[in-house]
Amino acid sequence: MYAKELEVATEAVRKASFLTKRIQQQIISHRDTTTITKSDDSPVTVGDYAAQTIIINTIKSYFPQDSIVGEESAKGLEESFLQQILDTIESHEQNFQREFPSDFKYTSREYPLKTTQDVARVINMGDYEGGSTGRFWCLDPIDGTKGFLRGEQFAVCLGLIVKGTVTVGCIGCPNLTLANYGGVDELPGFDSFGYIFRAVSGAGAFYSSARDHENHWVQVHSRFLTSTDGMITLEGVEKTHSSHDEQSTIKSKLGITKSVHLDSQVKYCILALGLADLYLRLPIKMSYQEKIWDHAAGNVIVLEAGGVHTDSIEGAPLDFSKGRTLLSKGVIASCGPGSLHSSVVAVSKSVIESRQV
Repeated sequence: MYAKELEVATEAVRKASFLTKRIQQQIISHRDTTTITKSDDSPVTVGDYAAQTIIINTIKSYFPQDSIVGEESAKGLEESFLQQILDTIESHEQNFQREFPSDFKYTSREYPLKTTQDVARVINMGDYEGGSTGRFWCLDPIDGTKGFLRGEQFAVCLGLIVKGTVTVGCIGCPNLTLANYGGVDELPGFDSFGYIFRAVSGAGAFYSSARDHENHWVQVHSRFLTSTDGMITLEGVEKTHSSHDEQSTIKSKLGITKSVHLDSQVKYCILALGLADLYLRLPIKMSYQEKIWDHAAGNVIVLEAGGVHTDSIEGAPLDFSKGRTLLSKGVIASCGPGSLHSSVVAVSKSVIESRQV
């Protein structure tokens, strides 16, 4: 079940990962012409828009009835920037076909992707509001844009949500080298294009090198621990995204001494591989609502690897049926088992509630 959806998601993420990896250095060198600032003061690059265009166009070519929640919108984009997006996609097409020869199609007669109007139309198809009925895709074309701009970790993330539950997840990690996190880069075809992780609910989580033409998918499992003091935590780099001071307090109370800081949903992939054990993301302000695209793909991958994924106060499973945001406060993912995760949540809750004291 969901075999076609998994194939389409994998190939769309593969192509977007290739594109974003190839243009990363170009964007870093020319931020003044390739990066704009959104209304919330967060940066967005031509790479974000190009990746969203590729992925949505692919989804609509195979599943035209499906809706999509995408992070970016073409509203307000100038014609020159739309042309830059189209030129970026076209300029890398020949290189992609040479690197990844395949009969897989990313366009169709209804979605040709030949003009700037095509680009704007496709980007804006990511405007779905989500909800608890039917099925829709959830997309973050470049998760961790600031890491992307620093030349560090970022991820291309795509999930399929069915009746409020993430059913298919796929994450491209173009800059991931496992050796940097205590692992071994030994899969066939591994090189500088990193890895792809994917999962289907009830069928396990797997990963492969992004360049592997033979699709040697290896199942992943989170590490099994019996004590929190042996945990390795994963946290974001940006202090605007989570409360690092409170997370340090939680780690101290749990006896955790080792932490790794990196951007994006790559953290979920490292946890699923068993190279780390706990992801803490406590809200800086209780009014903040997490966006579903920041966690959807990672959710099913972590769960299928044997992990646990909840909010940071009640320990309730994340609910992807409430629209474009999660109504829960904060996020905690761990390798489990449930008793350990509950201990982490209990400490997290006490730390957060102490804000009121």
